[in-house]
Amino acid sequence: MKWMTNTCTFRLDDITPDMDWDKFYRVKAIFDKYKVKPLLGVVPDNRDPGLAHEEARGDFWECIQSCQREGYTIAQHGYQHTYETTDSGLLGIKSASEFAGLSYESQFRKLKAGKEILQNKGFDVTIFMAPGHTYDKNTLKALKKLGFTCVTDGYTDVPYRERGLLFVPCRSARISLPRSFDTICIHCNDFRESDYRELEQFLDVYASQVVPFSEVAAQLWYPRKSLGMRLVERRNLFLYQRKQKIACNPVIQEYLVNTYDEDSKRKQKKRLLGLPGLFLRLGRRRQSGERQK
Repeated sequence: MKWMTNTCTFRLDDITPDMDWDKFYRVKAIFDKYKVKPLLGVVPDNRDPGLAHEEARGDFWECIQSCQREGYTIAQHGYQHTYETTDSGLLGIKSASEFAGLSYESQFRKLKAGKEILQNKGFDVTIFMAPGHTYDKNTLKALKKLGFTCVTDGYTDVPYRERGLLFVPCRSARISLPRSFDTICIHCNDFRESDYRELEQFLDVYASQVVPFSEVAAQLWYPRKSLGMRLVERRNLFLYQRKQKIACNPVIQEYLVNTYDEDSKRKQKKRLLGLPGLFLRLGRRRQSGERQK
C-alpha cells in the first residue's frame, strides 16, 4: 500500500466546546490551505478542567458538523476525559487512565454514554481515541460490543487488526515524516507560534505524503498483529520510555530551555555547542548521586 513508507496521517486531540478556539482555527486554516483533513478527537462530555481554555461555545456541535461536511473525520475521544485510575494500560505510556483498570461493565457504561451523546448530535462514530493512550483488554472488548471498528493508537510501524478492531499506530507528537507510517498527534490548545510555522513548513513540503485518516480506516485488508509486529512495538515503546526518562532529567531540561530558539537552525547550533557542558553537568550529577549512595 502506498502509505506503508514515508507517509503519515494527523489527528487533533481534545476537541471540546471550551477549547482554545483561536488556536484551533489557526491550525485548521493551515490544514485547509494544504487540503489535509485530519481526524478530530471529540470529547463527548468534557469534565477535565485542564482542557477548559475559554467559555464553552453554544454552537460547538454545529462547528463539528461543519468540519465533518468539509471532509474531517470524527473520533470519540474518551467520555469525560477524567482520569480515574493509575493504570497504564496495554501500552504503558501514561500512569493515568479514564478506562484502564476499571471493570468491563464500568467501561462499557462510560463508552456507551459517550457514544450516545455523539449519536444524539448526529455523529455515527466508529473510531476511538483513548485519553492518555491508556486502554486495556476490557476497553477493547467494550468497544467491539458497541460497534467501534478502529482504535487510533499503538506503537507498531503499520496498521494491523487484532480482537476484531483496526489499530492505526500513533507514536509521535513531533511533526516529522516517519520512515514507515504513523499518526501525528496534535494538541491545538498547547500550540506556540513556532508550532504553527513548523506545521506549515512541514505541509508545504510533505502534504502529498499525508493520507486522510478516512482513507486509512476504509481499507479492508490489513494484516493481523504478528510476532514481528509485537517485537517492533516493544522496541518502539522502549525507545519512547527511554526518551521520556531522559526528558525528565532536570539537567537535560535546563539544557533544552537554555538552548531553545524559535529558529530551528539557531536552535540546532545552540544545542550542538551546548553538548559539552551538558555532558559535564550530567557527569557531575552522576558522581554526586553515587557519593550519596
